Amino acid sequence: MGRSETIYLDHASGTTLLPEVKSCISEWLDSDMGNPSSIHQEGRRAAAGLDKARLSIAQVLGAKPGEILFTSGGTEANNLAILGAAAALKAKGRHLITCSTEHPSVLESFKSLEKNGFQVSYLECDENGDIDKDAFRASITDDTILASFMWVNNETGLVHPVEDLAQIARDRGVRFHCDAVQAFGHIPIQVQDSCIDSIALSGHKLGAPAGIGCLYLRKGNAISRMFFGGSQEQNIRPGTQNHVGAIALSTAIRTQADHLELNEQKYLELNALLQDQLQTIPRIQINRNGSRYTPNILSCSFQNIDGEALFIRLDMKNIAVSNGAACSSGSQAPSHVLTALGFDEKLAQASLRISLGIQTTEQEIDDFCKGLRQIIDSLYRE
Repeated sequence: MGRSETIYLDHASGTTLLPEVKSCISEWLDSDMGNPSSIHQEGRRAAAGLDKARLSIAQVLGAKPGEILFTSGGTEANNLAILGAAAALKAKGRHLITCSTEHPSVLESFKSLEKNGFQVSYLECDENGDIDKDAFRASITDDTILASFMWVNNETGLVHPVEDLAQIARDRGVRFHCDAVQAFGHIPIQVQDSCIDSIALSGHKLGAPAGIGCLYLRKGNAISRMFFGGSQEQNIRPGTQNHVGAIALSTAIRTQADHLELNEQKYLELNALLQDQLQTIPRIQINRNGSRYTPNILSCSFQNIDGEALFIRLDMKNIAVSNGAACSSGSQAPSHVLTALGFDEKLAQASLRISLGIQTTEQEIDDFCKGLRQIIDSLYRE
């Protein structure tokens, strides 16, 4: 069954290719595919395309081209930034700071470092899942070398005070990394006046294909390479570059930035429609408190509902939503984000993450809420 036949509201997991991206991919696929490291004509053409993509991304972010490293996605970018920084800075200290609600690619990186002699402070969140700036400041010691916090939570859409946290880190001489995978395209990101030292982005959240991402790494912040091979990507990330993917990513990033205000207005309108309709469903809990959320992601939960039955019936109705990070799909374990917010296991499993895309329509919202209401009514009757 194709996506056109499905009510697809899982864009935070992976979204539709943008028309502009499809066009640029088609143009490149119709030509010979050279290796950017080759010295012949096709290799030079591929290298030129890679350089142009790097420059375009740098211009959007307010960075320098040499500060953009291409990766296979957000997970690799997070791994590279965290593991690489820890290895490069370990002579200065071995204390690291993050938050308990981070993406698995961040949490697992820190767990790996713990096994290798580093100490990690996992900050607790308040009832909304937010990070207390005073608690972060108090957690920094003379041995702290790195802190990492996501800009937008991938399950709830909560916007963290990343710029303030980065300033605190800068004042104490601590490297600051940010997983901005769910932020870009919804929040303007300019790095030249920021205290953030590195930022991870992912293509398939932005309308580019899966398998491409990038790491912004501020000049002067050394990281150790985690892989070994050739000298690509400034001798930090070896391997033949996915130059077509990089071109697609740069096109998606440029397009998202150019249409940010227009798209956000659409998301706000769709989110208001979604919340209005969801609130008519019995015993629903909208997992939001306040206004510091991106409008494209909404989390909701249902009391006294079998979470597994809920997702089976949604799938049977061709409704695509999730209950957490896509990398955790297939697991019956409750969301670590929701449990960190104090949800019991049953409520966490009976929770939905509804995420909107540029192509989402009001009709899809109407059909989804109608189908969800029918499912919830039937489950409560059983």
